[in-house]
Amino acid sequence: MVLCRVVEVLVIFGLISCIFLAFLQWLSSLPVFPALVAGAILCPFLSIRDYELLVRALRLQGHLSKRDPIPPERFYWPAQKRRLGQLFLLCSFVSLSAWCNAAILPASLQMSVASVAGWLNALAGILTLTRAISSGALYFQASQWFDASSPSVVGLLRQAMYRLSDNYEYLRPTRRDPEKEEVY
Repeated sequence: MVLCRVVEVLVIFGLISCIFLAFLQWLSSLPVFPALVAGAILCPFLSIRDYELLVRALRLQGHLSKRDPIPPERFYWPAQKRRLGQLFLLCSFVSLSAWCNAAILPASLQMSVASVAGWLNALAGILTLTRAISSGALYFQASQWFDASSPSVVGLLRQAMYRLSDNYEYLRPTRRDPEKEEVY
């Protein structure tokens, strides 16, 4: 019986692997494939660097040190949260548009005007996707730092986990330290 379940799991993974390999084979036949590979390699590294720059620019270094937010950070957070959300949406839209343009004007390895335009679109797609990834990650992590149930999707999941387990850690109510409040 156990052997039958193991075989089922192996068959499922094999089918998923075949579908994934067929998708990669189809993707490699597209002229935009070199630009997609460049984006897949560069975006994670650039996103990490951009995340650090955004943390410094928005003065949110406290969430990296795992301490509670102090009053100046809590005061500026609503404006920064809105700005980060808008930045994420804008960069996502521009990235999607740039990658569509890179596919239409194929960013191939040939030297032609269409290829150069495709590579410029791919570069714009890489840079905006990098900013979208880093701003989205910072938005979710900083929101969690200020309020355990924010953004609302995470709050709903936390409520569901609490109801399933009766464990108060999922709700994580944060109490403010009165000594820190008196200083400010």
